[in-house]
Amino acid sequence: MQIVLVLLAIYETTTNALRIEQCGARELGMQNGDIFDAQITASSSFDKQSVGPQNARLHSELASGAWCPKPQINSKSYEFLQVTLNDTFLITAVETQGRYGNGTGREFVSHYMIDYLRTGSQWIRYKNRTGHVLMDGNFDTTTPVIRTLNPPIVASRIRIVPASKSTRTVCMRAEVHGCKHDGVIYYSTAPDGSRLDTLDFKDNLFEDSQMYTESGIKRGLGLLTDGFVAHTSPFEKNQVNDSWIGWNRDTTDGHINILFEFEDVHNFTDVVLATFGNRIDQIDVIFSQDGKTFPFFSQISSSERQSANNTSRRYDFRVPLHNRAGRKVRISIRFSSDWMFLTEVHFTSAANLTLTSEKMPTASSAATQQIAVICGIIFLILLICVLYCIRVCLKRIRKNKSVDSNVKKDLIITHMGNKPACHVFQSSSKLSNDHYEIANDIVYARSQKSTLLSVSSKSSSSCRQMPPTWNNFNFPPPPDSKEEHVYSQPVSPENSSNGSYRSIRKVPALKKYPTSALLIGKSIGEGKFTIIKECIIFGGLKCAHKSTKEKDCVHGTRAMSDETACLLKCGRHPRIAELYGVDESYNLLLEHVEYGCVRNFWLASSAPLDTEFLVRICKDVYIAMAYLESINVVHGHFTPNNILLDSNFHAKICSPRGPSHHAQLRYSAPESIVNNEFTHKSDAWAVAASVYEMAYQCRQRPYEEFTNELIVDNACALLDHQPNAIVPMMPTVFNYEILQLLTRCFRVNQMERPTFHTLLEPFQN
Repeated sequence: MQIVLVLLAIYETTTNALRIEQCGARELGMQNGDIFDAQITASSSFDKQSVGPQNARLHSELASGAWCPKPQINSKSYEFLQVTLNDTFLITAVETQGRYGNGTGREFVSHYMIDYLRTGSQWIRYKNRTGHVLMDGNFDTTTPVIRTLNPPIVASRIRIVPASKSTRTVCMRAEVHGCKHDGVIYYSTAPDGSRLDTLDFKDNLFEDSQMYTESGIKRGLGLLTDGFVAHTSPFEKNQVNDSWIGWNRDTTDGHINILFEFEDVHNFTDVVLATFGNRIDQIDVIFSQDGKTFPFFSQISSSERQSANNTSRRYDFRVPLHNRAGRKVRISIRFSSDWMFLTEVHFTSAANLTLTSEKMPTASSAATQQIAVICGIIFLILLICVLYCIRVCLKRIRKNKSVDSNVKKDLIITHMGNKPACHVFQSSSKLSNDHYEIANDIVYARSQKSTLLSVSSKSSSSCRQMPPTWNNFNFPPPPDSKEEHVYSQPVSPENSSNGSYRSIRKVPALKKYPTSALLIGKSIGEGKFTIIKECIIFGGLKCAHKSTKEKDCVHGTRAMSDETACLLKCGRHPRIAELYGVDESYNLLLEHVEYGCVRNFWLASSAPLDTEFLVRICKDVYIAMAYLESINVVHGHFTPNNILLDSNFHAKICSPRGPSHHAQLRYSAPESIVNNEFTHKSDAWAVAASVYEMAYQCRQRPYEEFTNELIVDNACALLDHQPNAIVPMMPTVFNYEILQLLTRCFRVNQMERPTFHTLLEPFQN
């Protein structure tokens, strides 16, 4: 029995959520010295030795008795006392006190604000459940005042910022209350809740973190992790906007995604969703250990049994997670009722703990020796089992050439009801050698075929024997039918005249035209590996014929294959140049856009073009890019050459390539140049760099004075956060709102760059 207790003590179950009742209000160490002087800093001090931050300990009379900032405080000042904690904590309360100074002090803080940060975040201004940022402080120099934080804060650093409407001298002592936090540090929801008429069920408690996922979804903490579980209906008057996030089926198509992020990898035992509604049709939970890839074999699917009672009710939906390991967890929920609500999400994990002598059962030395012997035997048995498993796995790898020969072999389907049961379904479907990844909502496949081919001395001679084929694409070719349907959702509520939405329409399937049906004319443009010529298809349809340059055909073929794949996924959109088809050699037949690329048009203009024209071009570009963002297509190749002007002087974009190719040095984001990483956020940088050039009438490129080598060095310096690194400075031709958004596109941290939907808004207004 003692042996069993010892083995069970190795694993302790922990709940990864804001359990405030378990945390309490423990003092974190300002008063008792657990927080060292080096962890307490300040923006300034009237005198470092007598009223420095090290003297700001509650209930103490060190030196002159408190911390006092150097300047007086008024409505425009920003002075702070900062406490740096040695880990991430759940901070439940802040306690403050004035400067008594053995009876000589008269200063105290009547009001203050709180700023905080944690791993990966910037400073966040705290607001309570009612939306207020100003906290009531002290009314004298001696009485300590504790303010409970509702909701609590998850942070590793906290600043107490004195505030005053009138100019006054302040001093303070402080204590921070809370406990260590090992739970969710960020989550993001897509969509972020529904607002219908007077009903607003968005996450109004969500932090203003200014952080975003790769797909542009805001990251932070809010109602789902605030520690408060509502038990009454969301539609009760006192509950609306306070305790529930709600999603309407009509506005979400009955499908939502929530991504939860943790600081460390956890082995999860279950997740409980505190919900309100009729029933949840299905929940899919998938895990990522590295924070980037979400292997399909880690997925767990759960469904709720049909209930005879179809009335909405408050209930907990528990999903067993079977010790799946992950640092990030994505939960996809499907529902068929009119509304689905969540008030809280709790994860439970089994943490592997170090066994200490305090946890050992009391026994004689002989019994202890017996335990040691038995543990040794168990260890040897486990070691033999592990070696046997490794051997079996190696044989399987040699046999199948792939570890993941069956994508669904580990897929657990859990049916929820009164007696939860789990079933493992074996699948006979086999994977190819492709490795599939889900990275921040962008699904794509990487294979040996999709790697960039190198040019050898034989490339030119073998060019004619290497026409592009469908094997170059990252997804199957279109059907052979005459037409295919593209069903799509609105990008914005604007009307169709601005082209900012996808309508439901029929898109012709990709056609193959014989060479005899084409009349190819003069060259109208060229890229590094491709050349574009005027072309007329039999019947009078004018188009642009895009082919590879023979000497570089391997790279050109790859580029055109990627472009074809992206354009096929795009379907038709008024702000994207259309793909009509291919010829017998798989050269592209594209929509002919009247005035060609915007750079040549601008340079040919004798007079400077006005800002109104520039804003109009930008609006068209951001409509197109917001559309690509909405269907998860990365352009990856954006420069001013990819902006074309039609006969009505509206812009269309062309040549999307996806995430696999070379960088455009003067336009690509630093992560694209250095790490060959292409996302919607790197697109945001590239489009902003193109707007920068257009703002200079296309007569000054980004990094105009830099050589290619210097551009690469500068990109490395940006990623290393070196102070001498340079980013483009957008000229002040736009209004303040647009200028601020465009400037954010040049942030080194991708999460700080705006989405294209955000960028589009001021141009539409």
